[in-house]
Amino acid sequence: MPIVQIVWEALDYPCAERLHPVLMCTAAQLANHGEVKLTQEAIRDLQQMSRATLARRIAKWKRPGTKHIPADRRPSAHLRSEIPVERYDWDEDRPGALEIDLVEHNGGSSLGHFAYTLSVVDVVTGYSRRVAVLGRGQLGVMAALERILTEWPYPVWGIHSDNGSEFINAHLVRFTKANGLSLTRSRPYKKNDNAHVEQKNRFLVREIVGYERFDTPEHVQWLNTVYAWLDVYANACLPMRKVIEKKRNGSHVQKKYDSAKTPLQRAFDASAIPTNSQKYWSEWAQSLNPLQLHRQLVTLLAQGLGGANLAPAPLPAPVSRGIDNDKRNARSLS
Repeated sequence: MPIVQIVWEALDYPCAERLHPVLMCTAAQLANHGEVKLTQEAIRDLQQMSRATLARRIAKWKRPGTKHIPADRRPSAHLRSEIPVERYDWDEDRPGALEIDLVEHNGGSSLGHFAYTLSVVDVVTGYSRRVAVLGRGQLGVMAALERILTEWPYPVWGIHSDNGSEFINAHLVRFTKANGLSLTRSRPYKKNDNAHVEQKNRFLVREIVGYERFDTPEHVQWLNTVYAWLDVYANACLPMRKVIEKKRNGSHVQKKYDSAKTPLQRAFDASAIPTNSQKYWSEWAQSLNPLQLHRQLVTLLAQGLGGANLAPAPLPAPVSRGIDNDKRNARSLS
């Protein structure tokens, strides 16, 4: 095999423009390792070879096919086949069916490391929680999700996500299996399959903290301070309406809504709250001052990062009931 072709192979088949400047030095390096034998004549030919001549030679050689990993051999391929593609029915009536999603806080640029908000919502009751994390590493997102579920006020039976690698991974699969939870995923590029959490993302994330870039631990601390108060306010004080009937007339869908109730009240009405903790939750909700919570949120948002340390401690969190605490220890917010 010609020396030039051996050098071309050693450098992973580059074009003549990339190969020509390093042809001689790479050939000498290969000669030092005994891969080629450089004679005076070979050295002279390599030194005198023009880039055009090199390009003509390369065009005659067979280049290996494009390198790729077959889809069925990728690490996530078997996980995707294991997690069914489904979505909750619009009239799902069993509390504990959760949709999860990540919201980026990159300020319009995906370069570098920045914060994300993990958003979780029950499609039946509307109960929701949020936790901010720095980056979207699988372990960090999994720890935030576990924290939310251990503090959920009633049993959870299902988790539904999009197809992002932060969710479609072995950590979440093991977690759901260990806790007896159903795990499903959306159809690719179908945001409506996760419509409930997308709605909460707009209403309780974007309209609250906006579209700015948050990319430091201090930013994450501030976001979680805001969410600690916001989650209490949204779940125990803010009423929401829910679709109870749909009728299609041609291309138009007519919807009928029920009376507005707070997510916590919907959980009570659906008998989702365990009997032994109903009194605690009821008394806790009655003890809240909605106006105080509203003022606190306005103050935190107005102060920005300075409010993370100035704000009083969040209200006591109710007892955990979402998953078995004997199996899973709650992790503190960063």
